[in-house]
Formats: sequence, structure tokens, C-alpha cells
Amino acid sequence: MIEKEKIVDNISSIFNRYSGKEELEREINKLNSHIVELELDVRTANIRYEKSTVSEKKAIAAKQEAEEKLKAAEVRLCTLEHELEKRASGSPGNISFTRVDQLSKQQAHEFLQSLSSVKYPQGSLITVHIAAGEQLKNLKDYGVLSERIDSQTIALVDRIDSSTGFVLFHSPDHLVNELMVPPVPLIGSYWSSGTAFDTASMAGSLNSQRSICVLVAHAGESFVGYSLDSEEFDSFQVIKSSVKAKHAKGGFSQRRFERLRDEDIDHHIKKVSSSLRELLEEFKGNIDRLFIAGDLQLARHIIADLPIDIEQVLSSSELRIEKHNISDMLKQLFTFRRYRL
Repeated sequence: MIEKEKIVDNISSIFNRYSGKEELEREINKLNSHIVELELDVRTANIRYEKSTVSEKKAIAAKQEAEEKLKAAEVRLCTLEHELEKRASGSPGNISFTRVDQLSKQQAHEFLQSLSSVKYPQGSLITVHIAAGEQLKNLKDYGVLSERIDSQTIALVDRIDSSTGFVLFHSPDHLVNELMVPPVPLIGSYWSSGTAFDTASMAGSLNSQRSICVLVAHAGESFVGYSLDSEEFDSFQVIKSSVKAKHAKGGFSQRRFERLRDEDIDHHIKKVSSSLRELLEEFKGNIDRLFIAGDLQLARHIIADLPIDIEQVLSSSELRIEKHNISDMLKQLFTFRRYRL
């Protein structure tokens, strides 16, 4: 029995050292001791302040310094305790995606074909559809789903930041554990299980031939364009303005420079907004979506006063304005993101 207890203690000690738990606990104990010392410093400073009439300023300064150190130590303690709780509960805080890829339409098509060929026993393969702006935890029957997908996969899915939604493909043995983010918004959130993956909605994103308007916003150089079939631009314009680069110096010179830069950006916003307004008017009634890319904050200022009554899609693609290869921008815009979990 004694030998068994020694073995358990040894295993526990090894695990604690491996997980960093012992180190965290030691640091917490040190901080607790330090906090006691700081609290004594605060009390001493208060007594000195109350008794002193000659060195009042020094007493006030000592008190403030001690209180600041105490506050910093308490914040650090809270942080360490939270980290310790995460490790103790087995929280998957250090897991990450094994791979992230950008797929063209053709590559996405080939990938979905491969997925659709995977066959498992009845009910084994799980497909989760999350619509734009919605979350996994809000799914109907989420409790049932969370029992069939491991906690690490769920933690990784929760990290996905997508304005268009995503689809998760999961097999119980993790042979398939993939997530895809489409370039166009998904509609409807649900999950299903079966002998094969449900790739229909993602395949529908590949076949989108809608007419679109595109705004790529950057300070100094922006782009507006229209495409009837999402394949080639039928009309476009690159809008350039003189916008000063950011100022590195301080003082009055910097403030004046930043004011002039803000004026340049305001001028650019007005120019791009005017061009986009003309494009929307020209193709009014023939535009299904407005894709917005680039500097999204700048783009919001550009469209702020425009009467836009069509679907807006915030693209996560980092579009580059290349005048010698404008059509390539549409390929970048319709890129799929693939995460391997």
C-alpha cells in the first residue's frame, strides 16, 4: 500500500511539473507574500502621513507608490490564478489548427468531391452548418452535438472569425476534421449526421454566378467595380488621391500633419463614395451583392451616406489592387478558407 502511494505521488509530481502547475502555485504563493508586504507598506505610509507635518509630500508619494504596487500585484495574482484554473480544468488553451489553406474555386471543388466520397457506418459522419453571424453554441440540439464532437474541436471552432459562416466536417476517428469558410454568406444553421458528409450548401457557394459590385477601400487608392457573372469585371475604376503617410514625430508638427492627413482621407472618401454611387446608379436593379474588402473601417465611411438596399458581404480576403491584372481580384474575392483541426 505504501509503495502504491509513493508511485501515485511520483506520477502526480511528474504531471505537475509537466503541466506547469507547481511553478504557477509557487509564483502565486510568492505573490501572496509580496501582497502582505505591500499591504504593510500601505499601512506604514498611512501612519507616516498621519503623523508627519514636515514631510507630507513624501508621505503621500510613498503611499501612492505602495498602492500602485499593490494593485499591480493583485492583477498579476488574478491572472495567474485564472491560468491555473484553466490548466486544472484541462482547458484546451494551447491547441491550434494543424493547417490553414486558401483554396481557389477549382481547389475547393476538388476538395468537396473528395469529402463526398468518404463513407462511414450509419450516422457516423457529422456536418455542421453555421450561417453568417451565428454561433455553434446557439444550434438547436447543441447539447447532443457536443456529446458527439470532442471539446478540443469545439474550442477550435469557437475561434473561427467569419462574416460568411462556415461548415464543419467531422468523423468520430478524426480521420476527417475539416472546417471550410465560404466567400459568400451561408443561410441557415443546422447539423446532420449520416453515412456521408452533406456538401450541398458549400457546393452551392461554388456555383454562385450572381452579379456583384465590389468596393476595395485603401487610403490613397481604392477600387470600385461591377461584374455581371462574378467571373470578369464589366466596369471598374481605380480612384487615387494624395494621402500623406503617417508621421513619426511628436509635438505640434505631428498634430498639424495628422490634421492634414485626415483632410486628405476625407477628400479620398468623398471621391470613392461618388464613384461608387455612380456605379450603383448605372447598374441599379442588376446587382445582387456588394462585396466590401480592404480597410473595412474606411469602407464604412465610404458607404455611410449611400442608399444601399442590397446584401453587403464583408470579405476577409486581402485584395490587392493590381491594374495590370484586375480580373485576378475576383479570384481572390472568391477564395475559400480551409482549416484542418
